[in-house]
Amino acid sequence: MNDTAWTSGEDLIPVYNAPDESAANIVKSVLEDAGVPAVVRSRQVAWLDSVLVPAEGRWGEVLVPAAEAERARAILAAYETCGDKETD
Repeated sequence: MNDTAWTSGEDLIPVYNAPDESAANIVKSVLEDAGVPAVVRSRQVAWLDSVLVPAEGRWGEVLVPAAEAERARAILAAYETCGDKETD
């Protein structure tokens, strides 16, 4: 899903705190592959080159529509436990 689809004003909920950009993009892909729309939001300031990670405790986060948050968390819990297997 492209990020321009998020202009509808739908509430977005963070479901994953990413330690770095790669992890955020992997989680986003896992969710999208399971049919959950997701977007990555960085907490970094570009010219500071990740200097805020220690202060923020994360690089950024992955957000999903509020209506999909519970399902997204279940998918991520299963992914962390079993690899790339999806829950029913």
